[in-house]
Amino acid sequence: MINLSQQTMRKLVKFNSKLLLNPRCPIWLQRLGLDTLGRLSRLPKSIKIEKTTLVDRTAWWFDYKKRRSESITLYFHGGGYSIGSPRSHRDLCAYLAKSAKQSVVSFSYRLAPEHPYPAALDDAMAAYQELLAQGYDPARIAVAGDSAGGGLALSLSIRLKAFGVPQPACLFLISPLINKKKKTASYVTQYDLDPVINVKWSEQLAENYLQKSAELLDEACLSDKDMADIPPLLIHVGTDEVLLDDSLMLKQRAMQAGVKVQLMTYPELWHVFHFNPSLFAQARMALKQAGEYIKTHNQ
Repeated sequence: MINLSQQTMRKLVKFNSKLLLNPRCPIWLQRLGLDTLGRLSRLPKSIKIEKTTLVDRTAWWFDYKKRRSESITLYFHGGGYSIGSPRSHRDLCAYLAKSAKQSVVSFSYRLAPEHPYPAALDDAMAAYQELLAQGYDPARIAVAGDSAGGGLALSLSIRLKAFGVPQPACLFLISPLINKKKKTASYVTQYDLDPVINVKWSEQLAENYLQKSAELLDEACLSDKDMADIPPLLIHVGTDEVLLDDSLMLKQRAMQAGVKVQLMTYPELWHVFHFNPSLFAQARMALKQAGEYIKTHNQ
């Protein structure tokens, strides 16, 4: 285990993001680069990975103490719905499993632009229902995700309500992308602070996913959705990130709907700083807090 300073970690994140997360870098290379970063981490000794499938899509199980648990977390990776995979988020999911002391299953939903909205949501719904069909109790399932994956976790809960499917025990969202129609203040003021997200890259990913369609944007906009009766919600967000106000807005909307919400803000940290817990002590600390939250709700 390595403990890089916050300053060193920020520089490393900024370098990798500048290299990969820009429109000049083709999507296939962004995907390869992010997956390569995921290969570099060392797993905690208590975690074993089993590579399987859910609804014919790749799924990686991160099993605590090398055995499958009855309480599980279904995880959706970030990457703007265009990049990312269970491999890229290997480090994060392994430490989340260790912290929650339960199995985490990281699910590989279809990506844009090959598969625009609502392909990812359709896959998430199918994966959740497959877990129920396999006998997992929804009261012992947590659903989690970062960035676009956080938005996907929330979208899944809203769709489950619409279809009358039992809700999971709780949601854990890291810097969730909520596809709102109007830019909040942090989209204007935070780009110089956030070492991960830049304007042109975020616009590229939005176009990939929503195909420049105002109709799709209306449908995908989570800030307009009725959040009543969704599960208890934990949100993590850094104060130096572009999506800061998305999380603040989400907390307000959920509280107005009567949802139990905890919002944890992390000073001077960036978008999904949880990504490299094997290198960064603050990421491990945040995932430990999330693991405790998940355990109190689904065990």
